[in-house]
Amino acid sequence: MTIRVEFDGFINKVREYEWGVVYDIAHTQRKKQPDGTWANDGRDYFSVTGDRGLSEGDLVSVKGTLKTKTYDKRDGSGKGVALNVRADEIVRRATGNGRNASVSEMQAIWPEVKEIPDDNAPF
Repeated sequence: MTIRVEFDGFINKVREYEWGVVYDIAHTQRKKQPDGTWANDGRDYFSVTGDRGLSEGDLVSVKGTLKTKTYDKRDGSGKGVALNVRADEIVRRATGNGRNASVSEMQAIWPEVKEIPDDNAPF
């Protein structure tokens, strides 16, 4: 059985190999509050295998198959879990043109964003 995923996120890094390309994509989880508003509720980082042609900073929609794997953390603090996605479809929603996404581009997913966060995916 496969686990199907669908999410939006920003490409933090593009890694090209002979066999293909891996996009490191950050996705912010959203949770509806009791008062009906939405708030950020954590962030997920995915390594997505897909077709070439996207750039760092692009806002994308991804559909694909999830695969997890465990690894030893570099700092020796134990095990970590990597979230890997084999994309069936990656659609660019806004282009970063090799630059960081703008506040308005980020607000397309997270309306309350007032400034660009300075935390990057830990890849």
